Amino acid sequence: MTTLANIRLAASPTTWGVDFADNPRNPAWSRVLDEIEASGVDTLELGPVGYLPEDPQILGPELESRGLSTAGTFMFQPIFDDAREDEVLDVARRTSGLVRELNGEFLILVDQPTDTRVATAGRSAAATRMDDASRRRYLERVRKIGTIAGENGLRAVFHQHAGTNVEFLDEVEALFADVDHECLGMCLDTGHLAYAGIDPVSAIDRFSDRIDHVHFKDVNGRVLAQAREEGWDFWQAIAAGIFCPIGEGVVDFRGVIGALSSIGFSGTATIEQDRPPDSSTDPLADLRASVAHLSPLLASDES
Repeated sequence: MTTLANIRLAASPTTWGVDFADNPRNPAWSRVLDEIEASGVDTLELGPVGYLPEDPQILGPELESRGLSTAGTFMFQPIFDDAREDEVLDVARRTSGLVRELNGEFLILVDQPTDTRVATAGRSAAATRMDDASRRRYLERVRKIGTIAGENGLRAVFHQHAGTNVEFLDEVEALFADVDHECLGMCLDTGHLAYAGIDPVSAIDRFSDRIDHVHFKDVNGRVLAQAREEGWDFWQAIAAGIFCPIGEGVVDFRGVIGALSSIGFSGTATIEQDRPPDSSTDPLADLRASVAHLSPLLASDES
């Protein structure tokens, strides 16, 4: 069990570039499970529904044979798109059902980046916000997904994300002010916060009563500065390696772990390193480097 202090580390297919189940460039799912096992991390998020086998009678034994269990997983869907509501809610049901059958805990809501917001990722002053009517419909859809998760015995948690309609501090604050705690918690992602210019340590204090799940992610400061200076969009920044192994970027993980400890957080933190699925970098090596950086910090916090 990879548990230090009160935080259990998990891995995610995201580190192998798996954001969309039907991307033909995705690596084989068996390879991803094998490499998570090889990393020494024994908990994972499942990735987008349909990437791993969706039948729990197949996937369950695949996980068990590798000594893996699941914390839950994310749905990376166009929550913003009124015309695709039925599709989004169907994915929420499928994802929640699979997580429930595998004894997971979380359904993580991640809105898909929009063309408009992708272009201004990381630059709050340039970003166009939703109008009031669109925002009301958006929040209602979030509540519907939260209800679906609850009906499956899961906790719905919202993940602020670069290039989406909920990226910057004003948007995050407004979302959690308008959707009640019973319906929705927070998946705090250190990397996407830093990308948006939000200090993750301060965010932990600000949202302490909503944080149920955490993503540990680091940001390459040089790439971030260049992306902002040259106006790169989100996908350009991903291709350039804006996310890096933990400990090599700008996020203060000693401070993050201390802040989580100070609010009494006890739960799962999933290591993620977003990248293209055909990246030339080595996901397993990067995951191992991230675990190696985090382990002494967590052990120190425990003492």
